[in-house]
Amino acid sequence: MQNPRTEPVVDNSVIASLRELGGEDEPGLAEELVELFLADAEGHVASLVKASEGGDLLKLERTAHLLKSASANVGAARFARVCRDLERAGHGGEALFARELVVELVEHFREVRSALRGALGKG
Repeated sequence: MQNPRTEPVVDNSVIASLRELGGEDEPGLAEELVELFLADAEGHVASLVKASEGGDLLKLERTAHLLKSASANVGAARFARVCRDLERAGHGGEALFARELVVELVEHFREVRSALRGALGKG
């Protein structure tokens, strides 16, 4: 595992794999998948903020789980790890730690969004 401080926000090899997956038949597949991820993630991040403010640990756990898998699929491994930690905090009833992680997640999502759009040439 890489040092989180030196690990890229987005693994461009995953974006390249998504582009290859689309091939000549669907050249815009990577862009479509990333944009779908960003739209969904934005809503999930907002839900996490609301759940954190309301102390809804079950919602935190479930939403973080959804984001964890989706973010790994677009190459945002660090973001996925924060989601994993948030999922565990929600499951373990660690409300204060979960709130701290939500703040970190919100900040990191901004970086992920920018990095993904940059990787697609849209940033």
